[in-house]
Amino acid sequence: METATRPMTSYATPTFPDKGPTSEPFPAEAVPKTKAEAIQHTNGVVNDASIATAVSDSNATIEHDVNGHKDAYLPLTNDHRTESVAGSINHDHADGILSPATKLMRRLEDTKDLIVCPGVYDGFSARIALSVGFDTMYMTGAGTTASRLGMADLGVASRTDMKEHADMIASLDPTKMLIADMDTGYGGPITITATVNQYIRAKVAGFHIEDQLLMKRCGHLAGKKVVSQEVYLSRIKAAKAAKDKAQSDIVLIARTDANQQHGYDECLARLRAARDLGADVGLLEGFKSKDEARRAVQDLAPWPLLLNVVENGHSPLITVDEARDMGFRIVIFSFGALVPAYLAIKAAFERLRTEGVTGVHETEISPRSIFDVCGLQEAIEVDEIAGGEDFKGGV
Repeated sequence: METATRPMTSYATPTFPDKGPTSEPFPAEAVPKTKAEAIQHTNGVVNDASIATAVSDSNATIEHDVNGHKDAYLPLTNDHRTESVAGSINHDHADGILSPATKLMRRLEDTKDLIVCPGVYDGFSARIALSVGFDTMYMTGAGTTASRLGMADLGVASRTDMKEHADMIASLDPTKMLIADMDTGYGGPITITATVNQYIRAKVAGFHIEDQLLMKRCGHLAGKKVVSQEVYLSRIKAAKAAKDKAQSDIVLIARTDANQQHGYDECLARLRAARDLGADVGLLEGFKSKDEARRAVQDLAPWPLLLNVVENGHSPLITVDEARDMGFRIVIFSFGALVPAYLAIKAAFERLRTEGVTGVHETEISPRSIFDVCGLQEAIEVDEIAGGEDFKGGV
């Protein structure tokens, strides 16, 4: 009886300058040639929970360069962040191969850019943000609570709700950056540690954690109450320790809501203490005036601050240009998708109730148009790469 001989498979092992061969070779014939193929290869590792856990446990992250056909596990340490992966390549090229967390950290460290983030509340709003060219988004807790649970932002969204939502949004395009709300951390130091690890595995680029009571509410409602400075700082310590143990560049944003209850000076004291504990960015929620916002940037300089813009909220409207002039480094528009969606959907449904039509027929938006925004073409490419024939006749 003849024994079948298995053909040898040739592997192409990518290398990086000064780092030698990577530990994740792939068959030469499988080198990614399209964006869809590269994302498919990355998703196969980054977004699989069991593999992501193993990656986290081995202090590694996936890095890729579509144009250079490189995929590698590289340790994500503080040394990795400060030592140019590419002492020999330019910043833009380096930016293209880093994890979302490291991209965000480097943008804060290496540039003076103002990072503008639309607030997204679900997968569809995130897809729209990506389609118009944003490379950084903010997952709003209020929007997540409204869209996922249909409830007001009164601390009812659980850690699982928030983590799963962030994981889904971050996975839509692993090359882009997502900053996510982490509310109070959902418990004491042990729970906060677990939550930070979950956000890291979900490939969230940054998160903010605050000092409200566990039964918190939206930062732009009245009646907020905050924990003591000691408890708040214990949350920051736990988050920082979890980040350091995981050797992750995830950006830790220390948020305080104390302005409403205790005033500006208490906010300043809390943020300075959080900064001294190693928080990467500060967030003072609920500025009472534009002058107060400008003063905060000056009082905490050169530490980067994030500005939360909530139109018709408790703070004055500050435009992107004004935020840039004041010196903020990140600006998020928490209700930037939720309110326009509410207005448009309500108008369509009111018309349906009174006229029997929604008005969609008066636009050029077809089902195909919506699916295109949601990655239809990339899905077709994935099927073709795998040898599928389901879409050969078109869609």
